[in-house]
Amino acid sequence: MNEILKLKNRLEKILFFSFILVISITRLAFAQGIATEELKKVLQIKGEKNGMLVHPSDVAVLAGKIYVVDGGHHRVVVFDIKGKLLFEFGEKGNDNGQMNYPVGIFVATNKRVYVADSGNHRIQIFSAGGDYLSSFKIESNNKPRRPIDVIRHSRTGNIFITSSNHDLLVYSPKGEFLHKWGGNGTNQGEFRYPATISELKDGRIAVVDVLNSRVQVFDVDGNVSMVVGEWGVLPGQLIRPKGVAIDTKGNFYISDSYMNLVQSFSEIGQFVSVLGKKGQPYKMVTPVGMTIDNNKLYIVEMRKHKVSVYQLAN
Repeated sequence: MNEILKLKNRLEKILFFSFILVISITRLAFAQGIATEELKKVLQIKGEKNGMLVHPSDVAVLAGKIYVVDGGHHRVVVFDIKGKLLFEFGEKGNDNGQMNYPVGIFVATNKRVYVADSGNHRIQIFSAGGDYLSSFKIESNNKPRRPIDVIRHSRTGNIFITSSNHDLLVYSPKGEFLHKWGGNGTNQGEFRYPATISELKDGRIAVVDVLNSRVQVFDVDGNVSMVVGEWGVLPGQLIRPKGVAIDTKGNFYISDSYMNLVQSFSEIGQFVSVLGKKGQPYKMVTPVGMTIDNNKLYIVEMRKHKVSVYQLAN
């Protein structure tokens, strides 16, 4: 028992000094000045009364409506473009239209809302007004898996889903399994907990690879074309990326939930800046899912229970 306690104390000391080292390096980097991109915050969405958000995780925007995954309440909450609460749909449960800790969301141009109903191991599809339409189960290696995020590809109509089994699954528009790629590992094309997905303007797919501290970009057949970011605490490096959004010019915006900041990268994956002012990053709290619509960047701050909206430069 004494040996176990000694080992525990040693591990705690190692973790403590590792944390101090990370903070020290980060402060040094910031003290030396980093490239920052100053954006105007134009909106903050927290909800109101029964529409208050608790641990939101993702956001999508279409036709003047902002759809926010409110995981703490097992639902999706919808706001207008000024942040006014419009309606909500979903509640805790496993029946059609109910949810169990949903995580990701995507609103397609076909006016269908796709929700990664993680705890129920399924994708649910709703109308733009929140009416339940259909669903299909998520499996990998013949076992139920938790879907993390979902998108409907603009060109093929296929549905791309990241799963808890370290892979990316591809389903037909009707919810039929087609194929998958990935697997647990650190090599290119492999994942350690893939998360948010986003489509580039040329149809490629960007996938946040959380524990590998990077974003991998694939063609629709699963071939890696580019890797953005690497592990580290310096500008252009990532610790725990969670969200990725891509603007009309092809620039990447990547949230880091450990470092509590958002960085931008060029269309070829080179570091550009950190969102902030005069060399100092904006102070965010657990930034996770993001999206860009009408030249506005929407960032979910999970532990602040809100969505922050910034105006991008033209």
